[in-house]
Amino acid sequence: MSGTSLPLMTRLGNYELVRLLAQGGMADIYLARQAGLDRLVAVKVLSSARANDPDAAALFMDEARLVGMLSHANLAGVFEVAADDGVHFLAMEYVHGCDLRELLGAAQKAKTAVPYEAAIAIVMAAAAGLDHAHRRCGPDGRPLHLVHRDVSLSNIMVSHDGAVKVIDFGIARSQVSSHHTKPGIVRGKASYMSPEQCVGDSVDLRTDVFALGVVLYELTTGRRCFGGASDFDRMLAVVQGVYTPPSELYSDFPVALDRVIRTALAPDPAERYASCAAMIEALEHACRLEGWNASTAAVVRLMTRLFGVQTPAVEIADPTQPVVMLPRRFARGTESDAGEDDAPTRGRRSLSRMWSPLAA
Repeated sequence: MSGTSLPLMTRLGNYELVRLLAQGGMADIYLARQAGLDRLVAVKVLSSARANDPDAAALFMDEARLVGMLSHANLAGVFEVAADDGVHFLAMEYVHGCDLRELLGAAQKAKTAVPYEAAIAIVMAAAAGLDHAHRRCGPDGRPLHLVHRDVSLSNIMVSHDGAVKVIDFGIARSQVSSHHTKPGIVRGKASYMSPEQCVGDSVDLRTDVFALGVVLYELTTGRRCFGGASDFDRMLAVVQGVYTPPSELYSDFPVALDRVIRTALAPDPAERYASCAAMIEALEHACRLEGWNASTAAVVRLMTRLFGVQTPAVEIADPTQPVVMLPRRFARGTESDAGEDDAPTRGRRSLSRMWSPLAA
């Protein structure tokens, strides 16, 4: 654990910090209890190391402003944006579950694969949330032209009751952003950035379509889409379109699903789906061809198979005891993601497609 966290049981506005969930270069995430409602929330606080950094503060406030304009079942909701004694924080919906990176790790540990139905249900739900963000207009009625720019396994969460939430708009770009990326700086995770994002060109919603294609590839194959020993190598693979199509990894990979992935990963944005809604329509068509039921129930079955039946009970941490880091619940927006690329859940060894335990 790096950085200096706030003492547990600290009160920020109406929220009492219960447990540190994650620390990142930009912000720290705490599980907190909201006074009066006894509701568990996630509180995102600009890290003390970045508190005096104007760029970091601008990005943090941009995220708060942007996410506060969004309201969709597949986006983590924001309850309040406030400051307490100079500490800026964002109170958000707490998702009792895991991110997709953790989900793939659990599947690998169980030596099984994510069923197509569950993978498609997750990606369609995330796409629906992103489509809402892409179409959102500001108070003046003008489109926000919002692009997430950091869609990845670690920024899509799944709850134990099957809900899917896109999180972390920390580096999102929109018309109302007060902070804009400086020339020469590329933000995002190398393995998920679109070709135009990698080379610093202007981006639009099709950048998020590309990232969803990477997520769908990795959920359905259990393998990395764009690999490499460094961020540069991974970005080069993205720009050159160097990846192994699913149908070449598995001879029985469904043709329609392979086609969806190839289209989403087209190097030329003009050849990708024009919107997340169009990608959803293509996935629905693939489901009809295969007779799949990509539903919330399929996601719940997967979560129960991998994690068992979960209850939302939370023990209050003893502030006198050392903090034990739990699996990350909210990921940070980062300029690179070298650590994630070395994680065992993202290794080069593929998961066998073992259907019987999960398809039932």
